[in-house]
Amino acid sequence: MPIGFGILLFFIKVAMKDKTPEFTRAFDSFKDITPQILKEYNIKGILTDLDDTLVTHNYPIPTEEVKTWLSTLKKEGIGVCLISNNQKKRMMSFVKDIDVGYFYNAFKPRIHVINSAVSVLNLKKDEVVFIGDQLFTDVRAANRAEIRAFLVKPIGTKSTLFIKFKRKLERKILK
Repeated sequence: MPIGFGILLFFIKVAMKDKTPEFTRAFDSFKDITPQILKEYNIKGILTDLDDTLVTHNYPIPTEEVKTWLSTLKKEGIGVCLISNNQKKRMMSFVKDIDVGYFYNAFKPRIHVINSAVSVLNLKKDEVVFIGDQLFTDVRAANRAEIRAFLVKPIGTKSTLFIKFKRKLERKILK
């Protein structure tokens, strides 16, 4: 069996294992998630996806918008940890000039990294939100870890074939 097909079968098995992913709130962009909104939910820490959530797929460095958002959160005492299924090289180039926690090779929707990130932030699960652009990885992982999820619209259209397939399934659910 080709590796890509095996990954697809694994994804479908995991995605369909639980109920439909549920998010707490949806936003057009990560920039719309302000400290004031986070305080409404008693959120003191953010776990966030990287590609298509904060920047376009594989964009190598944080944009000025991302840096400004992170700076605003930090001034308000809100901790941030990036969680990505990307490999180390991708993550290291992105976090090189910003002060955030990070985990790569997360294998979302598995939750071991999410639980570790909550511990790193030294917070309780009800004080943390996961921000992401995908129902079957980001939101599903948050649900399985029993933390809130904020869904954002994906940034850009440049994605892998696998992600495009998942987005088709997501659109059907979000209707």
